[in-house]
Amino acid sequence: MNPFTRRADETRHWRHDAACFGEDLDLFFPVGVAGPAVWQVSRAKAICEDCPVRAQCLEYALRSGQDHGIWGGLTPHERRELRRADDVRGA
Repeated sequence: MNPFTRRADETRHWRHDAACFGEDLDLFFPVGVAGPAVWQVSRAKAICEDCPVRAQCLEYALRSGQDHGIWGGLTPHERRELRRADDVRGA
């Protein structure tokens, strides 16, 4: 299930308070790393910057292993680096 899809029977969830709620989700899932994708990443990160649920979003992405898209203001590469750093600290 798309984490931004609201079900009628669902209680309020952190994603309903996300700054990106209602935005075009394609913005948060750029294709490639050059050209328009650079703008998409920059724009998505700008939306995430002041998001009141940014930490919950990032936690969700890390816990569920999201390999694509901007989550909690971080790219997939940045999330992998964060996981590696946590692994090193936890070892």
